[in-house]
Parts: sequence; structure tokens; C-alpha cells
Amino acid sequence: MSGENLLTIEDLSVSFKSGAGDPVEVIDRVSLKLERGKTLSLVGESGCGKSVTASSVMRILPQPYGIVTNGKILFEGQNILDLPIEEMYKKRGAEIAMIFQEPMTALNPVHIVEKQIGEVFELHRPEITKDDRQQHVLKVLKDVEMPSAEQRLKNYPFQLSGGMRQRVMIAMALAGHPKLLIADEPTTALDVTVQAQILALIKALQEKNNMSVLYITHDMGVVAEVSDDVAVMYAGQIVETADVNTIFKNPRHPYTRGLIASMPKMNSEPKTHLPYIKGAVPSPRAYPATCRFAERCSYATDYCRSNTPKLEEFEPGHFIRCFRAKELD
Repeated sequence: MSGENLLTIEDLSVSFKSGAGDPVEVIDRVSLKLERGKTLSLVGESGCGKSVTASSVMRILPQPYGIVTNGKILFEGQNILDLPIEEMYKKRGAEIAMIFQEPMTALNPVHIVEKQIGEVFELHRPEITKDDRQQHVLKVLKDVEMPSAEQRLKNYPFQLSGGMRQRVMIAMALAGHPKLLIADEPTTALDVTVQAQILALIKALQEKNNMSVLYITHDMGVVAEVSDDVAVMYAGQIVETADVNTIFKNPRHPYTRGLIASMPKMNSEPKTHLPYIKGAVPSPRAYPATCRFAERCSYATDYCRSNTPKLEEFEPGHFIRCFRAKELD
């Protein structure tokens, strides 16, 4: 990554308090870089820590349980973890915005679309008067290609389809002209056709506004479609990171290889089982002190099960957390 970094995460660790005892670490010294105008995909199975990482950037970890215990989150060179919460309120929606996985839980069910998008203009675009606000709301709905946009202004969320609700969420996120958009599984609940439309829409708006995008996803098909760079996450750690072409042409971590192998392929034999990664992501309380993927890894040795790998540079710009990365065919 050679360009100017809009977002830099350095050695981020996050723990959660519980009623059962000491805090449990769920994110372990995660480091990421996102260039201005580029897309970074953070990919891994459910439970790997992707959404916690995104919530840390937005500073919306559940309180008082979620605690950042180490590291920095630099946005345009400024550590946003040090900002007073009032200053962070101003950045959210204006400079950093987020699209959530399930819009029905993120939208207010008792307010119409016009009011919900209008609140973004009220908070972050004070130069727009109350009389002009409706026209700006309508414009941003048209920007996200909302069908019958004028009619949707007076709709409640329950009156919209899943794709329409997601377009409202995107409109709200973009109304403040953010520099960074965090998209947390933005198409998971949508059918394939609408998913493709939403991905194309975000990409078009990104290019139009020179916006950086952090995608949170478990879908390697989405990763291939939207990414400039990719970070693969497993059990709270980054296990591989590189540009998107390198990740798909030369994946070196067994977990990355497993994710790519599990993708459906056009030339697959009909009605055959897809390859899959055996086992499941351990809970944070059960994270081993050694290689966290070893128990699910077909390449693991006794050395892997007894030692802790570090994230190291395999080739320029390509980092891997694996003892056997150089040996794999």
C-alpha cells in the first residue's frame, strides 16, 4: 500500500467484560491500513472479530462492556480513540459513516424515510435550511437509485423491501459526504440480484466521491468484486493481508486457502458437496496461546500446535501469520 492512508489501525486489542470474571480479549493486536479512495475488505467467518473491529473504528462498542485495551486508530493521522466523545459525535455521519448488516434493526420503525435521512442533514449539514431539506433528501434517494423516490419519502421502514431499506441506509450514510464508509455485511440479507445492484451502487458512489470503503464480509465472491486490498481475519487476529490479486492468485495461509476453496465454481460437478473448513471458530475464552488455526488446519504440525506465529512479510506487501507459508504448494 503506497498511497496516502486515510485510516491506520495500529496494534488494536479489544476486550469484553462479563459477569463470569476477568475481561476476555476478542481482538488481538490488529493492524490495518486503508488508502484514500480505496477499498479494504476484512474477511473471515462469523465470530472472527470483524464487526468488533468496525465498531471500534466508529467507537460504538457496547458500553460499559467493550474496552479498547491497546493500540491506536488513526483517521487522517489523528488518533480518534483520544477524542472527547462530543468530537466523535461530530465525526460520525460527517466524516465516518457506517452501513449496518440488518437495516430493519438500524432504522427507526416509527419515523418515515424523509425524517430519518433529514436528521443527517440537520446534524452534519447545517448550511442546508429546513425548507430545503426535503429536496436534498430526495436527491440523495435518487443518488442511491431508489425506485419511485418521491413516494418513498413518506414511507415507514416496514413498507419497504429489503433492498429499499438498504438503499435508505446507504443514503443516510452518504448524506454527510463521509471520507470513510464502513459497510458491515451490507448485502447478507438480500437476494443475489439485489446484492449485485447494491455492490455496484456503492462502488459507483465511491468513485464519484473519492471515498474510502472498509468492507466487512465473509463472502469471498464479494471480496473479489469490490476490493483493492484484503485482510483475512481469524479468531481475533489478522492471518494474511495483501492486494486482492495476490490473495486470490497466491494465498499462502491455510485459512485463506480454505475460504477460497469453499467458493462455488462454474465448472464444479453438479450436486457435489462444496469443500469446507472442518470445525468452527473457537470462542474468545477458548483461544489457544499458540496458533489459533492449528486445530482446524490440515497442514499443522506439532510445532504449530506448540508455538505462536507472528504476522510476517512473505513478499513485498504480503503478510502472513503461518509457520508453513513458505512450504505450501
